[in-house]
Amino acid sequence: MRDLVARSRALRIGLAVISGVLFGLSFPTYSLGWLMFVALLPLVFAAAWAGGWEAVLLGWLSNSVAWLMMAPWVIRVMSHYGGLPYAVGVLIYIAMAIYLGIFGGLFAFFVHRLRLGDGLGRWLLLPLAWAAVEYARTYLLTGFPWNLIATAIVDYTPLIQIDRVAGPYATGALILVPGVTLGWLITARAPVTHRLFAVAGIVILGVVWPMTGLVAAKLIARPTGEPAVTAALLQPNISQEMRWDEANIAAIFDKMQSMTGEAVAHGAQIIIWPESTVPLAYSSTGFYRSYIESVSREHGVDIILGSIADDPTRPSKLWNSAFLVSGGKTIGHYDKIHLVPFGEYVPLKKALFFAEKLTHDVGDFEFGTNDTPLRGRMAYGPAICYEIVYPQIARTQVIHGAEVLVTITNDAWYDGTSAPEQHLAQARLRAIEDDRYLLRAATTGISAFVDPSGRLIQSLPMPSQGIIYAEFHPRHSTTPYVRFGDWFAFASIAIVLGVVVAGWRRGAKVGP
Repeated sequence: MRDLVARSRALRIGLAVISGVLFGLSFPTYSLGWLMFVALLPLVFAAAWAGGWEAVLLGWLSNSVAWLMMAPWVIRVMSHYGGLPYAVGVLIYIAMAIYLGIFGGLFAFFVHRLRLGDGLGRWLLLPLAWAAVEYARTYLLTGFPWNLIATAIVDYTPLIQIDRVAGPYATGALILVPGVTLGWLITARAPVTHRLFAVAGIVILGVVWPMTGLVAAKLIARPTGEPAVTAALLQPNISQEMRWDEANIAAIFDKMQSMTGEAVAHGAQIIIWPESTVPLAYSSTGFYRSYIESVSREHGVDIILGSIADDPTRPSKLWNSAFLVSGGKTIGHYDKIHLVPFGEYVPLKKALFFAEKLTHDVGDFEFGTNDTPLRGRMAYGPAICYEIVYPQIARTQVIHGAEVLVTITNDAWYDGTSAPEQHLAQARLRAIEDDRYLLRAATTGISAFVDPSGRLIQSLPMPSQGIIYAEFHPRHSTTPYVRFGDWFAFASIAIVLGVVVAGWRRGAKVGP
């Protein structure tokens, strides 16, 4: 097969495109997560026997195709809500896919430089290369860890439990092991004994991986010794257009009061409002704050709500925040640390002056700096909307003592697209990694109650109105991922770069 691939550029291009399509099909809307086990294999075949620059271009093409399949929701956000012409929204969507495709090119570069041959060891470096690339994507420029490949198998409960051991980068690498081993078996000229050992290893992995995950999921589901607590997750189904019209403020506030009263009557001890549901600044709007504090005081409930935070001494400064009201007092607030580029701030504002229009309705926010839990009835680990896709934010909250994870979001921007499903899938990974229940309140959906094994206990579809009553136990355990963090990603980067640099040095010594 390797000779056929090496001779035909058209075949290499076709393999790269097929790989991108398989990758895209692994995520919502399609949700064929099992495809991720082999999705990168056609690209590996193409890049391994292409020239250096051709390999990079093939990786870029493949990953760009995947992002074109996964992120068409960008068009709706930019054109419908961002106020840009539809054609401009399409161009931004294409540009985003082209940019993110660069990381596929980086992976293909590693594939080419690792010089795959008949030795299985080189092939098993490929999962490490992908882990290194995903970690780079998490942080380079503004960072965009959306749809890390571990997310593709979040519905496969026994398999995804490994995520709590070393995080999403290690889980993603493990997902690729069967596929790269299959690739080696197809192409390598190896002795029969070596092949048998490889097959035996994959069979053992195929048995041990799900069995240990199944046992872990059952053990994790056991309640702790602490009393159960009931939280009410409010989903008012308030559209973005309704929030932008000032004439609707009273109606929105009335709806939230009604839903809060219903939650109190049901016996909820914690009430969670979505992100910035009422388009008013909580801290500086007297009747708003007075109502929330009186409900908390009279009924003994903790209330977490999203709102803009302002500072009278610095009127030009705004924060996207989550406030905690406990015992009738506003205990404090958490300010969003990872803001959405072009949604909540404009990076390189002077150079990209045209993009400032995108923030005209949501403001240009300041970055938060405090990553500690909000402490009331218990320690809540907050994340606001997009932040939940960053594994490190929830992990830091748990390190600082969070007993439950709380994420408030407004996914109304993405109505009618696959983005809310993708967003929720990533939030579920945080519950697994940190061994915490996750409470998710969304303005229009998808609100969800997730257990520490990542299973959806309850959810409300989008768009709909309702309340989820989540009965859970505060947790204090520490997973290996919480304890040791992203060591696997760091090790992957070091190993792959070390092998590539060593190969360059050997090539230089034997060169002319």
